[in-house]
Amino acid sequence: MGIELRLKRAPHLAGAGDGSNGTARFHSRSAAPPRLGVLLDLRANTDEASLQLLALAATSALSELAGCTLDCAVTLVRPRHAALTAGTSSGATFLAQSDQSRGDGPVSHALAGHLALMANSYSADPRWPSYWRPLGEAGYRSLLSVPLQLHADSLATLTLLAPQDNAFTPCVIVAAGAFSKLAAGSYLSAAELRAALARAEQLEAALQGRTSIDVACGVIMGQNRCSYDDAFHILAQASSHRNVKARVVAETMLRELPGGLPSTHFKE
Repeated sequence: MGIELRLKRAPHLAGAGDGSNGTARFHSRSAAPPRLGVLLDLRANTDEASLQLLALAATSALSELAGCTLDCAVTLVRPRHAALTAGTSSGATFLAQSDQSRGDGPVSHALAGHLALMANSYSADPRWPSYWRPLGEAGYRSLLSVPLQLHADSLATLTLLAPQDNAFTPCVIVAAGAFSKLAAGSYLSAAELRAALARAEQLEAALQGRTSIDVACGVIMGQNRCSYDDAFHILAQASSHRNVKARVVAETMLRELPGGLPSTHFKE
C-alpha cells in the first residue's frame, strides 16, 4: 500500500513560564524545546516493533532538552493480550516490566493515568521507597513516567530514565507531556494501518481460495454433468472425508490438471 507516515515539523512547545510574560525558563540549559510534528512514523509488522520505534523517537526528541542521554521504555496493557514493553536498553525495559507486573511503582502509577516523577537520588520519593535501589543499580538517578491516551480499554505509559539527578525539569515535563499526545496518535495510526493490511491480506487469501473452489466445481460439473450446487456438495464431502479445507481439496485437484492451479487477478 502507498500510505506513508511522516514526521512534520511544528512550532516550538511552550516551556514552564516564569509567571510574568510566559517566557520559558530552561533552568540554565541552552537547548530549545523539541520540535514535535503531526505524526511519527511508527510503521512496523508488530505492536512491539512499533513500541520500540516510539521509545527511540522519545529519546531522540527529549534527550537534548534534558541535558543528557535518556533511555525510554514504553508499556502497553490491553485486555486479552499479554502486556508489552519495549525499550531503548535492557535496563529500562526490565525496570518497566517489573514495575508493571508488581503494580507498586511509578510506571504502574502512570498506567493508572497519573504522571510520575522521581526527581533525584538524594531526596527519595516516599511513595516508592523500594524502587530507588533497582533504579540506581540499573544506572539511573531520575525517572519520569507519562501516561499515553490510547483506546478506552488500553493502558500505556512512556517512561523516561536519566543517568543524572534533576534531569526532568518543568520544561522537560511539559515537553514530555506534549510528546505523549503525539506518540499516542502516532501509535494508534500505525496500529490501524497494521490492522488494515492484515484484513487486506485475509481478503485476498479468501478470494484466491474462492477462485480455486469455483474452478474445481466447474471441473466437477463437466465431469459429472451436474449443477454447481451438486459439484460443491461433492467437493465438501471430499473435504470432510480428508479432514482438510475445501480450498485445499480444490487446489490439490487443480494442480493435477494440464493448466495447473489458476491465479486470481484483481483489477484496481
